[in-house]
Amino acid sequence: MNNAFLQVDDLKTHFTLEKGVIFKKHIGTVRAVDGVTLNLAQGEVLGLVGESGCGKSTLGRTILQLIKPTGGKVVLNGTDLTSLHGADLRRARADFQMIFQDPYASLNPRMTVYDTLAEAITLHRPGVENIAQEVAKLMEKVGLSPRFQKKYPHEFSGGQRQRIAIARALAVEPKLIIADEPVSALDVSIQGQIINLLNKLCREMGLTLIFISHDLSVVKHISDRIAVMYLGKIVELGPATQVFERPLHPYTKALVSAVPIPDPAREKSRNRLLLPGEPPSPISPPLGCPFHPRCPYAIEACSSVVPSFESVPSAPNQSAACIRLKEIH
Repeated sequence: MNNAFLQVDDLKTHFTLEKGVIFKKHIGTVRAVDGVTLNLAQGEVLGLVGESGCGKSTLGRTILQLIKPTGGKVVLNGTDLTSLHGADLRRARADFQMIFQDPYASLNPRMTVYDTLAEAITLHRPGVENIAQEVAKLMEKVGLSPRFQKKYPHEFSGGQRQRIAIARALAVEPKLIIADEPVSALDVSIQGQIINLLNKLCREMGLTLIFISHDLSVVKHISDRIAVMYLGKIVELGPATQVFERPLHPYTKALVSAVPIPDPAREKSRNRLLLPGEPPSPISPPLGCPFHPRCPYAIEACSSVVPSFESVPSAPNQSAACIRLKEIH
């Protein structure tokens, strides 16, 4: 998809581990993101899921150039973000924003809601004449009353603070938003409100959104497609409904089988795919398929052959990285 709105090509983010203060010695490399390729159309919502430590947040921050990649390329609407530096990158940041997991940590406690939103508008939209009116519109758009604009972050609930964080991201009129587990710290009822709000904003404003979460059931309700990540790599990608109802990769099968069902009879009778052990260290990932040490379908070849990313005939829009993909299905 060469005309994709967002192109992520073989993106890698490796962190060097060193020992010593003066005479530093290289002791290893953390492969947090290890060759990710993604394409998103404008207005598409991609859900990015996986266990904690698989590299989801690092991938999101690398796409937005909060972390410089070790290799690969990120192209947003024809602009190569990985080639931008200094003032050029600061100007480009109006096109992409991030919603962080903890709004209390990401909002300045010494700034009122008005100051927080007005600062973003002033820096990136100098043509706006009536900033107070624009701040009021933003607050209404995220479901907050403009009469709260002189309050500080600590005076709001967790859900309200997340709405303020969303308003701040929208203040610069971005084209791409990456939401890094924006509902994981909220009550279930509030989670639904925030997800519905993001859904509404994406439809009304044509936003392209990458929604990062470890909860597959949450991602299903907002995403057009779902990408499943394991040990720094994408192991499955496809339409949200298909990935949830007919997972291809063994790891995705395990994630789907762990999603709670609000029916005690069905929950008790279904077969759970339990994975042995813990995820391998990104410092020394296994050879071949990164999932093979925990995979119930693994054969000897899995420990030496790197699986290609492919689909099966019955699921043409869905792809997975598994050398036994056609045999399993």
